[in-house]
Parts: sequence; structure tokens; C-alpha cells
Amino acid sequence: MSDNVRRVLYLSHAPEKVYTMWRAAMPEGAELLTLSANDDAERLEKLAIADAVIVAPAVLKPEWVPLAPRLKLVQHQGVGWEGETPIAAMRERGIRLAINPLGTPEVVSEHALALMFACLRHIPRADAAMRRGEWLGTAIRPISRNLRGRTVGIVGMGRIGSAVAALLQPFNVRGLYTDPAVKLPEGLELALNFRRVPLDVLLRESDIVTLHLPATAATRHIINDASLATMKPDSILINCARGAVVDEAALARALSSGTIRAAGIDVFDPEPPLPDNPLFGLNNAVLTPHVAAGTIDAMMAKVEGATANLGRFFRDGSLENEIDLTALA
Repeated sequence: MSDNVRRVLYLSHAPEKVYTMWRAAMPEGAELLTLSANDDAERLEKLAIADAVIVAPAVLKPEWVPLAPRLKLVQHQGVGWEGETPIAAMRERGIRLAINPLGTPEVVSEHALALMFACLRHIPRADAAMRRGEWLGTAIRPISRNLRGRTVGIVGMGRIGSAVAALLQPFNVRGLYTDPAVKLPEGLELALNFRRVPLDVLLRESDIVTLHLPATAATRHIINDASLATMKPDSILINCARGAVVDEAALARALSSGTIRAAGIDVFDPEPPLPDNPLFGLNNAVLTPHVAAGTIDAMMAKVEGATANLGRFFRDGSLENEIDLTALA
């Protein structure tokens, strides 16, 4: 390999089809390094010669940074970087960080609605019963609900939360949202029929609470025994954000006791979840393996956005959607 080649490591082990997409889109003069297995020894061997890494879902561990002497850029495949980035180690080395919003809001918001419908209409339960030869039509009808006309609370009104609000428009929902950093313009609030309220009001009044906020020290376990106790007994919790924002043990207790009706969960802490995760035994929990952003359409958009950023960086050092690590505590 020529020393003039810029080497980009895809930090996660992925199917060859994924590698092929990234390899075909690499900027001129750049070479994609991939993993033959989910093996840290191979990962560190290739990290040692990488000029940049593409991160998702595997994270760059702080102890790996000193083992990557050429590393200059961490490019996230998506937008979730909080709590998953070795800020101090990267800042010390002057390694830069960029995120990639392309593809994420549209596909994650669709998955959030899919989980809402799955919980409201008991779709996984009905499917499993039919495969066992059981017909639950009369059993499910009295406990299923419409999405139309419900009160939906969005916790975190960034790109994804806003996309969820837009997707909900045909269903004539009453919308509430809370976000300490975002206040939608009054005209947009009126158009979307979403009103900004404190978190406790949102939890108390919503039929469906959907989480779209980053994992930080301030948001860790923001959904816990106390917050779940304020929700309606017939309410549903959706989490397509990060696993750490929900206390999974508390959620399992709330689902088991009837404190809330159901939950649709796409993210866990840790990932993959441990075999004894208390949510696994509950038929009112709909679980998916962190695939809210996982469609081929979203991947194509992410590849386009991230490789374009790599090209800018290798060409002249410029970046779009850069996170300024020097401004972080």
C-alpha cells in the first residue's frame, strides 16, 4: 500500500454488501479497511494504520486512541456521538469529530411510528398466536387502540423528534414536546399542533411518549421508576434514542405491574442486551435490535454524506457537521 493512500477503517464488522457500498463511494486516493470478523485484535491492527475511522455501531474506546498514531478524523455514520466518543483522548491528540445527519431523521421517525402501531394494535402478539394456531381476534379487539386522536409526547425535538412530529400530522394527534434547547417557532407549533411543556406535564398527559434525545450524564435514566409512575396506566413508551436514557429494570417493573401499558424499544444498555434482560419475558414489550436507522435507503444516504465529508477533509481539511471538541467539558 502506498504511503500516499488515505486509509479509512470501518470500525464495525459488517456484511460484505455494506463494505461494497462504502468501498465504491470512497473519495479518490482513499482506501477502505474492513474487518473479516468482529475481532478486536484485527480491529487494532488496522486502526494502527488508519487515517480516519467510520464509527457505528462499534465505538472507539479511549484506550485505543494511543494505538492509532495516524488517526486524524472520527466520522460518525449517523448522529449519535454523545456518550460514545473518547472526547478527552481525541482532544489531546487533535483528532477531529464529525457526524452525519443524512438519512437518519426520516428512517428513525418511521420506525418510531412502526413501534407505536405494534404496541397499540398488539401486532407481535397476534402474529405469534396465529403461528401457534390461535385466533385472537376477539381477545385483541377490546384492548387495541387507534393512533388517531391520541396525545403524543416527544422528548427531544431535534432533527428526529421534528421528523416524528411531521409524520404524525395525518393522525390528528394532540402533540406535546419537551426539549431544554429547542423552542419551535410559534407558527410551526401551530402547524404541527405541538405545544412545548415541562417533562412532568408531558409524561402525565401523553398516551404515547417517544424518546429522541442524546445519551448524556443529564439524560441517563431520565425514564425511571419515578417518571414511569407519573405516566398514564394506558400509556406507551417508545425508545429509538439511546438505551441509557431508560432504566430497563424500572421499565420492566412498570410493564409487569401495569403502571404503563406497553413499550416499543429499539435501543438497549448495554448492546447487545444481556440474556437476562428483564424485558425479554414480557409480551407487552416490543423489542427490535437497534435497527431504527437500519434500511438500505438510509445506508445509501449515510454513505453519500460521510464519504463526501471524508473527501473534503482529505482534500483541504474542511468538514461539515463537525463537533467542536475544544468547546466541550
